[in-house]
Amino acid sequence: MSRLPDGSPAITVSLPVPISGWRLVHMEPLDAALRTAAARTRWATAIAAMLTIATMLGAWWLYERRKRNVGARAELEAEVARRTAELRATADRLQIEVEQREASDQRFRQAREELAHANRVGSIGTITASVAHEINQPVAAIRTFADNAAAFLDRGEPARAANNLQSIVDLTSRIGTITAGLRRYARRGAGSIGPVALDEAIDGVRLLIGDRFRAKGVTLDLPNGPEARLTVIAGRVRLEQVLVNLLQNALDAVADRRDARVSVTVGRKGRDVVLTVADNGPGIEADIADHLFTPFATSKRTASASASASRATS
Repeated sequence: MSRLPDGSPAITVSLPVPISGWRLVHMEPLDAALRTAAARTRWATAIAAMLTIATMLGAWWLYERRKRNVGARAELEAEVARRTAELRATADRLQIEVEQREASDQRFRQAREELAHANRVGSIGTITASVAHEINQPVAAIRTFADNAAAFLDRGEPARAANNLQSIVDLTSRIGTITAGLRRYARRGAGSIGPVALDEAIDGVRLLIGDRFRAKGVTLDLPNGPEARLTVIAGRVRLEQVLVNLLQNALDAVADRRDARVSVTVGRKGRDVVLTVADNGPGIEADIADHLFTPFATSKRTASASASASRATS
């Protein structure tokens, strides 16, 4: 390396030439090359610094992200645990509420059944007179048939005596039917749900309450055609209780009328049987009509009533 006359550095190259004592000397200034190299060095240093900073920033971002993810995961796990505990507590409360509601429903059903039984027992006092009259008639007839059978046997007429004895058997069976109906009506519980012959239920109700209508001179029209021989799905005891209550209410509603009449009609509506108890009383008053189906709502001055039993079969 040498310097130019102005003192700037230069590279000197010397080559021999084919002339005796001559040499070719070439001097190349280095300022431009050094400036270019310095500039490139600065750029390389800056780029390396930026890459280093970018690398450090990326590493820091990854570290912070990982730390945030760890924190978020911990918060999520804590939130899941908290919500799980809340759901478990809510499920426990719901289970307790369901058990309490089931217990309340059980108590309600039991109380309702007790009330229905008390209502049936309370009605027995009213029904007893009617049942006694229904029983007295066949008992008197049994006495007559027994006396006649004895007379026929004394006269040597066993065939006629046998006819009287068969009549006694039939009347005894009728008394058994009446007393069985009364026992069934007073029995605790609603009985099983199943097919019930509608004409048998109506006939049982007639035996229980028919004499009250006759005693008060009220006409009671009961169905006796094909519609009365339908079968409905119901509880026999509960069905008879409903019919007795409806007929008693209707009887109370028309008790003071001269042309008092209560009718029971049966009709079909699709697969349903509609049984209607109607009377010619004063009707249902407006202040009780809106609350007619509220539990324990009552008015002894009401008149018409109806009931329906579902799923009829021929």
